[in-house]
Amino acid sequence: MKADKKQKWVAPSARIANLLRERVASLKPGDSLGTEVAIAEECDVSRMTARKAVNALVEEGLVERRAGIGIFVRSSGEVTRRWRFIAGNLMWDPAIKAASGARREAQKIGAELELKDAGGDMRALLAEIAALPDSGATGAIVFSVHAKAFDAVVHAVAEKGFPIVVVDEDLGKKVNVSCVVADNAIGGRLVAERMVSAGHRRLAFIGDLVADTVRGRWSGFSKLAAELTGETPLKYDVKGEDRFGDWGTEVRAAVVRIVKRKVRPTAVFCSCDAIARHAMRAFAEVGMQVPDDVSLVGFDDDPIAEWTTPALTTVRQDFSAMGREAVKALVARIAKPAAPGATVTVPVGFISRESLARLRRKA
Repeated sequence: MKADKKQKWVAPSARIANLLRERVASLKPGDSLGTEVAIAEECDVSRMTARKAVNALVEEGLVERRAGIGIFVRSSGEVTRRWRFIAGNLMWDPAIKAASGARREAQKIGAELELKDAGGDMRALLAEIAALPDSGATGAIVFSVHAKAFDAVVHAVAEKGFPIVVVDEDLGKKVNVSCVVADNAIGGRLVAERMVSAGHRRLAFIGDLVADTVRGRWSGFSKLAAELTGETPLKYDVKGEDRFGDWGTEVRAAVVRIVKRKVRPTAVFCSCDAIARHAMRAFAEVGMQVPDDVSLVGFDDDPIAEWTTPALTTVRQDFSAMGREAVKALVARIAKPAAPGATVTVPVGFISRESLARLRRKA
């Protein structure tokens, strides 16, 4: 006799999901399947395994989570994809644009995207993210604030098997989540190229190097500037320890240090438009005008950038596209929760305005 074929191995979460599907078939909408803890105990598996099984049924529209109560059978006409978009401050234009792009993309596939705003409160933001696995949501997009505590709570949520995508930070190998970022290194290179093309050779950078996105901008900027001029630009790190604070004092201190140099830079790259606006005011306060005495370039292309005096030259991040890509990444994450996290990079564009001018005197 031929030996029996080996039985195909089935992941514990898939086995439990099949068991739950059989139960759902015998129940009616609104009936309870109990809690994840009870399911894990009954099936003698970890709560994470039970959660993955329940996640599969939630995405299929068979069941729903009710926070603090348990798992319940859905009716066939209900919305099956309930996701959240969480931001530290939805008064910030990049977060608004990303949320808007994400919501439009979610609507295309029949998903419901609930916006959650921490209102500039770090503790509230971290608590909102930490509560995701028991919130009733089936996935989430979170806008990064570039802080160790943020990375830690995202990691903890991902470890529980909850699908999560991070916007504006590449967590790389630190956390197994998918991320969506702008091409920050290319943006930095564009700034260096345009400054040197305008005749500038003595360059400087002011930025919050806590953020990996800003480090990418500095890397692209400094490497190409060094290749083109033979010198690495001066670097002034704005620490930005308060992620929701006003960094005007730190930026002004950097500007004062620049002005006191015997040989001053003629062009300054700021890591974001907010820092560039602070720098523009600070230079005016010490008697230097932009761009007559020093050229200035920002990053982001905030709406106010074209209304500053002079209008701010900057690098545009397409936050709406980042929001749309985040939804696509979340769909992929939910479909293959065990797959490694992926990073999507969105192109940037250089926006020429008045604050970057040709060098008007010899360097």
